Amino acid sequence: MKKIAIIGGSIIAVVFIALIVVLFRLGGKEESSLERLRDIAIILNQLFMFVIVILLSAITAALFWLVIKVKDQVVPLLDEGLAILREFKGTANRVQNTTSFVTEEAVKPIMTAAGQYAKIRKMGQIVSGKSTAKVDPPTFKSTPK
Repeated sequence: MKKIAIIGGSIIAVVFIALIVVLFRLGGKEESSLERLRDIAIILNQLFMFVIVILLSAITAALFWLVIKVKDQVVPLLDEGLAILREFKGTANRVQNTTSFVTEEAVKPIMTAAGQYAKIRKMGQIVSGKSTAKVDPPTFKSTPK
């Protein structure tokens, strides 16, 4: 591969130099060498512009083809990702509903019963005189920090 690149580059350089020599010799006898070189520069400039336009067209076509290929592969991935997100959202909703159910149906009655038991026990201690603690009513004073 390296040899092919070197040989191809050498051939292009030889053709380029031969083109310059031929164009220089095509000039008339009444033209100075500076005018001939100017005309050769104009011709080579136009030739390079033509090559650049062809290369840019090829690059544009390749990018267009790449965009189409990527689009064909990305759209199914996005659809799959959206399906996974919908499934995740459904699972999150089920977890939230289960948590709400457990809180309201299982924990709340137990907490209510435990609160009632503590209230009855404290009332029993106060009535029997075993509790010496005075129950202070709640106050809503703000304490400085």
